[in-house]
Amino acid sequence: MGSVRPLVAADVRRAAAIERAAFGDPWPAQAFVELLGQPHVRAYAVEREDGSLAGYAIASVAADQGEVLNLAVDPACRRRGLGHALLDALIAMFRREGVVAIFLEVRQSNEGAIRLYQQAGFRPVSTRKRYYRYPTENAVTMALDLAADAQKG
Repeated sequence: MGSVRPLVAADVRRAAAIERAAFGDPWPAQAFVELLGQPHVRAYAVEREDGSLAGYAIASVAADQGEVLNLAVDPACRRRGLGHALLDALIAMFRREGVVAIFLEVRQSNEGAIRLYQQAGFRPVSTRKRYYRYPTENAVTMALDLAADAQKG
């Protein structure tokens, strides 16, 4: 499994290329640049064994709420645990920052991503009709209740 580290400005070009390969309606490179400059944004990269960027995750923290804004792994590097590594890093960061609930949206047809999130404890909470473009598709809003997890363990 690759190593996880902070995503930095030098990674933007490669992250944008992964974004284009992974999504039908990709964020432009400038969106990454702008997000990395925001104080509420947390971003991580996962590397291949050779040190090159294989994926990234971007999240925001507002008070005790967290949101996974984007998580992508290079299609050539999938099914190697890299998405799990990124999601684990995000959840650990959210816990350190006192977040009690994490939210995200995922394409309804993205079974692999939904499975990844469910394995981490996320549960579907609603559907957002026609949320995605290119192609138009519903989003499943999912949530992870960290406060309930803390009470259990």
